[in-house]
Amino acid sequence: MTFNGTFQGLLHDAQVVPVWFRDRLSRPFGMAITLLLLFGSGFPGIGFPGIGICQVSIAKDSANATPDAMAVRISLLIERLADPNYSSRINAQAELERIGVLALDQLHSASFHADPQIAAIARYIVQSNQFTWAWETDTQSVRKILLNYGSSQHADKSAYIDQLQRLEHDEGFAALCRLVRYETQSGLAKRAALILMRSKPVVDQSTEARKESLYRSIVGGQSTASKWVLKYASSSVSFDLDGWRKTLEEELSLLQRNAGETSLDLVADLHRWVIEQISETPELRDQALSMGRSVLTLGKSVPTLDSMIGNRTNQANEFAQWALKVKLPELVQEQHAKLPQSTLTREFLFGYLLAESFMLEGKEELANKVARSSLKQITCDENGDERKPNDRATRDPIRSALDLAFERRNLGDLERRAYLADLLKERGQFAWAESEYKLAIFKDENYQLKKTKQKSTQQGPDSEPNVEEKKDEGAEFNAKNPANVPFDLTLNATIVVMWKLSEMLQSQSRHNEAANVLEPFVERFHNEPMFQRQLTESSRLSESLMSSYHLYRGDEAREESEMDKAKEHYWNSIGHSSDNVDALIGLYRISMSEKEQAKRLATLREIISEIRGEIRETSEALKTSGSLEHAFYVSKMANHCNTLAWVVANTEGSKEEALFLSRKACALSPESAEYLDTLAHCYAAMGKYQDAVQQQRRAVEIKPHHPELKKALYHFETKLRESK
Repeated sequence: MTFNGTFQGLLHDAQVVPVWFRDRLSRPFGMAITLLLLFGSGFPGIGFPGIGICQVSIAKDSANATPDAMAVRISLLIERLADPNYSSRINAQAELERIGVLALDQLHSASFHADPQIAAIARYIVQSNQFTWAWETDTQSVRKILLNYGSSQHADKSAYIDQLQRLEHDEGFAALCRLVRYETQSGLAKRAALILMRSKPVVDQSTEARKESLYRSIVGGQSTASKWVLKYASSSVSFDLDGWRKTLEEELSLLQRNAGETSLDLVADLHRWVIEQISETPELRDQALSMGRSVLTLGKSVPTLDSMIGNRTNQANEFAQWALKVKLPELVQEQHAKLPQSTLTREFLFGYLLAESFMLEGKEELANKVARSSLKQITCDENGDERKPNDRATRDPIRSALDLAFERRNLGDLERRAYLADLLKERGQFAWAESEYKLAIFKDENYQLKKTKQKSTQQGPDSEPNVEEKKDEGAEFNAKNPANVPFDLTLNATIVVMWKLSEMLQSQSRHNEAANVLEPFVERFHNEPMFQRQLTESSRLSESLMSSYHLYRGDEAREESEMDKAKEHYWNSIGHSSDNVDALIGLYRISMSEKEQAKRLATLREIISEIRGEIRETSEALKTSGSLEHAFYVSKMANHCNTLAWVVANTEGSKEEALFLSRKACALSPESAEYLDTLAHCYAAMGKYQDAVQQQRRAVEIKPHHPELKKALYHFETKLRESK
């Protein structure tokens, strides 16, 4: 390799040299000019700062300068880009690149300068992506996220912005403000602005203090996104609806002109944010409804788009759930009336959302009527009457053929109902979800399982209960004659749905009913050797289900103060599956003798050792996994870390290690409400109730209807008040 090639490679690898250096290497006399500029500080008349100054250091330098002084300095440098003296122009460009992101908004404005030379160089600097977005004042987590931000594609940058939003302790706040001020891709800056305007104050921070902090961080910003945040942060008294209407009109105009500075999703999201600000103000509710209708038909105002926001299935689902969240049920009813028949017959969730809208208005009878129609898979209108397909859809042979083909590819009845029940459960509509689960499993929404009482003369992790039955009249299950059972207990799909139903009941503290759901399986498992042999291929699933059954019975007994019985069931639960650490935690909530405590501690150490081994194995697998396997092992690692953190936080061991593992699980799977719940419990175990409340609130935001998450939040908030 020649000297010129070697030197060029070294410059490229350094990644601190402005891009114009590397460009000049390929020009005549490029090497001489580059050497002169690099070591120019030793030559009279040339004051180039040299390689040794990294862009990130400007964050420290600017701390001693006022925003106005920095803006003046940047303006002078921009004007020098057209200086007749060549070295003066080069030095000005180098200095602007050294200043980095602090100069971006002014450089972006200068890219439209009247002087074409200034405009061209400013545009080149902006588009070069040679800026360091991570500053020395940032935490390690923020710097890790922003490391490759500048050189990433638009979609990846959006993902980085989302990661900043999810960081603990509001760590991403300053970085998001930086993106609002200096990001020249307007859509990304506006996305960061909406995240900041939606963000809630941290624990013990008032809304006014949050706005003041936002204002201080953004003041001086010239971007459209900066103006949004400044307008929001400065309105401490009342919401400037007229001003935001004008902003919405400007964004819609940009969208219609296809200016590239916004998008349909961004415009719709800004509309939703404005509606969220005014929907709970009684005198502004009609205006919120009017604006909501404009979101519903937003796509029609853009000629290049052929579908409405409220028409495509995924967007329609999202819109309806959002409308219910902001308590505008009329929008759901209007949307439902506009949805095509083919969508409603495939997605009966929309029927339940319609029913929920009536429930929100206090029309309970109509809500239950619509929900019953959805349960029977009958589409209905806003009056609860059956909705007939229109003539056009009936006459159109192509549409009919497509609908028929879709139905042939659709899921079976059990899977469809179970999927629908899962969605209803997440929305907190537990009664409707229970009916769907029962129809999926038992083909009967009113299916009643017999209740049993259990006795056992043995105790220990390897023992099995002797089942003593108390048969109710009309009991629909007989272990010795299972032919009358309307479902196949050897099918994995049936077992999984039974498990889901039992978990939902357990989350509502309905321990007896949760165990009763699993009772038919448990009785056959104990009484029929042939049944056990049929389940050989799904033995792990069977053992997990048996473990859950004993956990529910243990919780039921503990609530009834039958502690010996509770211990027996907990030990049986652990015996069937040591992965069910909740049974071990249940044992830690019961008073025990010294001998029992020693056995419990030995079991805890054994389980922890097993989980540690799984973490090590998964870590090694991650190192060698390909792109297709990577996501699987990441999910597995997050689950193992969360499980170990959960068991230690609720029993005994290093609470600091539990916190570390929990934070790792949340980093690997940041949208998991269950992992955030574990993190909150880890903080609570260390007495850090402020952090516990903060993380539990995030968990509840993701799953706002989950009973156990809400119960834990109430508990942590109570502890926080008591600690003050």
